[in-house]
Amino acid sequence: MFCAKIRAFCLMLVLAAPLFISACSSSSTSDSNTPDVHDTSPPTVVAQSPADGAIDVTRSGPYWVAFSEAMDEAAFSAGVSFTPGSVYFDLSWKGDTLVITPGSLLEGGTSHSITIVGTVEDVAGNALGSDFTLPFTTTVAADVTPPAVVSTSPAGGETEVLGTQTIEIAFSEAMDHMATEGAISSFPEPADGWGEWEGLTLKLYHSAFPQDSLITITIGVGATDLTGNHLAAPHVFSFRTRQDDTRPYLASASPASGTVSVSTGLSQIVFTFSEAMDNNSFDFPYQYMDARVNQLIHTEPAFSPDGTTITVPLAHALAPGCTYWVNFFNATDASGNPIDPNPTPYQFTAAGTATSFPVANANMWNFIAGASNEVTVAIANYNQGTGAFDQVVVNDAAQTQEVTHFKKTSAMIQHLGRDEYRNGVYQFSMIWDAPLTYVELPVENHLGDSWPLSANATIDDSTTMTLVGSTSLEASAVDLVSEALRGTFKGCAVLHLDADVTRYVRGISVDVSEVHQIVWLAPGVGLVRIVNYDGGGSDTLSVYDWSL
Repeated sequence: MFCAKIRAFCLMLVLAAPLFISACSSSSTSDSNTPDVHDTSPPTVVAQSPADGAIDVTRSGPYWVAFSEAMDEAAFSAGVSFTPGSVYFDLSWKGDTLVITPGSLLEGGTSHSITIVGTVEDVAGNALGSDFTLPFTTTVAADVTPPAVVSTSPAGGETEVLGTQTIEIAFSEAMDHMATEGAISSFPEPADGWGEWEGLTLKLYHSAFPQDSLITITIGVGATDLTGNHLAAPHVFSFRTRQDDTRPYLASASPASGTVSVSTGLSQIVFTFSEAMDNNSFDFPYQYMDARVNQLIHTEPAFSPDGTTITVPLAHALAPGCTYWVNFFNATDASGNPIDPNPTPYQFTAAGTATSFPVANANMWNFIAGASNEVTVAIANYNQGTGAFDQVVVNDAAQTQEVTHFKKTSAMIQHLGRDEYRNGVYQFSMIWDAPLTYVELPVENHLGDSWPLSANATIDDSTTMTLVGSTSLEASAVDLVSEALRGTFKGCAVLHLDADVTRYVRGISVDVSEVHQIVWLAPGVGLVRIVNYDGGGSDTLSVYDWSL
């Protein structure tokens, strides 16, 4: 059943971890919405339905307001209200006309009003100026008219249809979304699909149907309007997909693949393919995606109307000297042909010098600890003159757990000591009598090196500590797959810390703790994974977000 594949439109990203080129479609802005820099006239309302103060108005809508020119559609999501305020409604556009469709049947014989705030603007930035209010009263008459399918795209009997063409079904009146979506089936079924409503029209996005195949869509009588009236009979239509054996390829990109010294202020990446692509095929396995790229994307990529171009907006600046990459693996055209070559590699390098241990005030790494808890590690109190800085660890209850003191020089990062907290409450400080070499810089020049650790610290008048051990870097950089970010960090340096810490009270050894820690440092990002071992097992922190 096609209905089993339908999902909420573009759940992305917004999500959680933002994904590179999710299986979402986005229509591009039309020419009619291009700002006219010479336009200084405010827009006006030129028509509306229902009429001002109308009575016996349909309880299911849709209602509409036509403007004198193209409007900034994004401003209307927060600029339209319904009275009474408990009414849920959808907004959609047909040219310069705003269509307002209730999500459920309005109360009969009741006064309602729709208000559009005067701050909404046309595409040139001119405000409406004053609030527009449309009052009306709903009918008390019962709705016993069954809904009907008005049109479909593709039309029944159409041939040479792209395998990924969006299926559009227009109804005669507002429909119950859940019941209607559940009444739709397809033979054969697509591998994936989801629905989006625009007023009375349901748009079904899907992965590619088989080539040169008859596709049959059935809207069953389970489809109902908001009153609960069913379709009088099933509506069935069929179309045939086209035959296409030509494999697509990446025709160009901006920045071009292999480009170096790309501005860290890059605002978007644009990919152009040789033909229309299946946007649902751009969800790659972790090993084919740079985890850093996923972190850059917080809003959905946009496909051009012809399906050949993907524009990927970037949410923040690039990390200096960092190489960003993606391998287009099993990306297919609208007929299901895989990209050539498969995978197709793409990468570029940001301007500047990469570091595996970035240090700046307000740098922050958010980690998942174990299965659920979250830990934040942040850089604070960085003094560029002396190189001193603190690494502050905070738990998911916003309580400080520890503050570790470091010093950065051109040749190394030194460990100076630590302040211990318990659930945000300060316990004690442990400052070494001599700085410890935590890691030598630049990290990539010291792979395979190790450094001894030996230091003493005074806790209070009666308590002291000693530390003896070593730190070392593995001989080769490694690629770390990040499940939290659905991607891979390439070229990570792996740092090992092994030491025995002995606590003395009045000169008598009272306990010995073994410290074993492994830290993965990714170029341009820094801490991406930390594993702490003790006698009771291990605790793993995996980064899911960072701010540099």
